[in-house]
Amino acid sequence: MNAASSRSKSVAIAFLLGAFLTGGASGFAAGRSTGAIKKDGTVAREYTYSGLVQQLARELSLSDAQTATVDSILTWRKARYDEIMLPLRPALDSARDSARTLIELHLDPAQREAFIQLRNRMSAQSDSARSDTRER
Repeated sequence: MNAASSRSKSVAIAFLLGAFLTGGASGFAAGRSTGAIKKDGTVAREYTYSGLVQQLARELSLSDAQTATVDSILTWRKARYDEIMLPLRPALDSARDSARTLIELHLDPAQREAFIQLRNRMSAQSDSARSDTRER
């Protein structure tokens, strides 16, 4: 491997690691800002679709008719997002999987196991939020 190739690989790994950490920090911050905080400092519940509609209704003092309209608009938005993302999903999944593999290459066995458990927890939270959206 030549120096330019090695540098490119290092830059790519640094970029992917930075993107992963930034995404994790952003998700953590968003979760804390949208969820109720328990006494121990953890978030009681992650973001959910129905929670968003309820929060908007409560904080904006929406009437029942307005709440139903907002709910319909957000349902339409979700369907539109899904439609837009459909052709992009395979490329995004590939980038995610590549980043995970590259990160794992730089971890010792204990860190790798902790990383896998962290990914599984994050995936379960995402699945839970998605299932709440599908209930609509």
